[in-house]
Amino acid sequence: MSGSAVPAWFNRLPAYSRRPGTRLVIVDNQVLSYRLLDGHRDADYDVLFGDPRVVLQIGRMVIKETLRSVGIEDTGMEQDRRGRPVRVGPVIHRPGLPIALHRRMWEEQARLQDQGKLVLVGGFATEQQRILHDRFTALIDAGCNRNMGPKDAHVVAEALVRRIPLFCRDDRARRSFAAGVERGGALAAELHAANLAGFAATMFLP
Repeated sequence: MSGSAVPAWFNRLPAYSRRPGTRLVIVDNQVLSYRLLDGHRDADYDVLFGDPRVVLQIGRMVIKETLRSVGIEDTGMEQDRRGRPVRVGPVIHRPGLPIALHRRMWEEQARLQDQGKLVLVGGFATEQQRILHDRFTALIDAGCNRNMGPKDAHVVAEALVRRIPLFCRDDRARRSFAAGVERGGALAAELHAANLAGFAATMFLP
């Protein structure tokens, strides 16, 4: 890819130490779905998914969102002492993708992993990182109103704690996070205490 085609945000990506010559970016569920399921194309998406120097990273929340199929989490039934089924609660459905889309998402993510374009990271390097992630998740969820739900809060908190930019085109979530920080309070205080206020201000891409 020629230098003239590289977007400005490319130079903001940190180097990926495990693969010299590459850079790392976190992406959310929407980005993966738009490209892998809908085939969305534009200049930014073509760099994300086509430039071998860019490695995509997803964490536990996005892994769950994109690699789980629709199903039943709990039937709400148990057996009584005689082995007869008895309803003890409602049927709880597991969120996820319909079977056909689920299969395609699995196949496309596997292809990206084979190409060295995608890494799945389920945990944190230290207990301190995990604790900080959980703390930020709760603060973001509480302080950024309804346009920043719990799942979004998990993804944003992960990008913060790992100090890796997040490619996200969900404008409502981005505005909600910015508003939550600007209001001050516990979220802004925690960002300053963790020395993350500066990174938070430039974390979102593009």
